[in-house]
Amino acid sequence: MTDAQKLKDKTRVGHALLFFPEGTFTRVAGVLPFHMGAFVAAADAGVPVVPIAVRGTRSILRDSSGFPRRGAVAVVIGAPLDPKAPGAPDDAWSAAIRLRDAARAHILRYCGEPDLEHERSPVQAARADARA
Repeated sequence: MTDAQKLKDKTRVGHALLFFPEGTFTRVAGVLPFHMGAFVAAADAGVPVVPIAVRGTRSILRDSSGFPRRGAVAVVIGAPLDPKAPGAPDDAWSAAIRLRDAARAHILRYCGEPDLEHERSPVQAARADARA
């Protein structure tokens, strides 16, 4: 979230940005909760989000190995999600949540992995352990 303003400025001058909204990659199959920064930046700047689902990468590139394995990868590019679409919320936070939820639905539909929305990511767990 701290870099959302920088991202918004980049998009306003025409730069395209690519994000992996989970912010981590683990051995455990499943789609973890998404970080909000990219969605807030898109909603603030009024630029669309294009969801991209990638299937098959977990078996090709393991989290503890730098060497890829052979395998098939499928990529499904979704329709652009417009934060200013008719009926969209007026405030940026609500628009960002709508963008996140729609992107997540597309990714879950095509990635072939379970929804781990209510799980903590390894990054969140490490932060919680460090505070304890």
